[in-house]
Amino acid sequence: MRLASLSLLLAAAASLLLGVSADAVPADGAPESFPGDAFLQLLNKTPLPKFATKLILPAPSPTARRQLDLFRTAALARNLTSLLSPINAFHFPTFQKCELTKDENPVLPFTSPALEDYFTDIFTSIPKLTQRKLALSRFDLFHAHVFANTATRTAGVVFHSREYPAENDKTFPYNLGFCQVGSDEPFDDAVMRRRNLVWVMDSSTPGGSLYWIDMADKTGNADVDAVLQDGPFYTLYETDLGHVLADFYYLNGEPLGVSLY
Repeated sequence: MRLASLSLLLAAAASLLLGVSADAVPADGAPESFPGDAFLQLLNKTPLPKFATKLILPAPSPTARRQLDLFRTAALARNLTSLLSPINAFHFPTFQKCELTKDENPVLPFTSPALEDYFTDIFTSIPKLTQRKLALSRFDLFHAHVFANTATRTAGVVFHSREYPAENDKTFPYNLGFCQVGSDEPFDDAVMRRRNLVWVMDSSTPGGSLYWIDMADKTGNADVDAVLQDGPFYTLYETDLGHVLADFYYLNGEPLGVSLY
């Protein structure tokens, strides 16, 4: 009960500190546009575009729903600081010369156990939801990027998998540095084209929705296809979707860590 009460107090404090509704109109007028605006708008359409497969997540608990509302509000305000705990910072695992995080600074946990559990559960659910095409591994899925798009009022997370396929003279002749050393992930174009997943939350998707993206399934709409990058890397760039706020890092046996920009 004490932990629950503390979580609610922190949530209330964060709401007061942010002082803005997630759907408030920006004070500086028209919201900034991004190359991925049309892409994000299509994810709200029925039927879904062919490039997106919706993956069904469990409904968040009432506590998690409240914390996700705060997360979206904080993201659109471009200020996640109040949701994180600097005093509990920790170093994400390294592997000899391989540093998986974007810098050498410690990563931060969420102050809310509900938020940590929610996003951890997405990481751990992705292998099953993708029919084991993707796996939690330092060579495959271990990180994601948080973005905010004010034009669509969307807070989102881009999950990148197949990050370090094994170098191969014939199938993948690319040296990706120290973190690729020892990779046992063979390059498979059919899997690589679906290496990106996007979680989005806007006013029409309380609790958020997760989509598995096929980057090779073009729409014919230049505004949408501009973010569907070609092979062999097929990367959906978070910078195309909005302001990049933070990275998530997760491996089995480790807590979820957040690294701010």
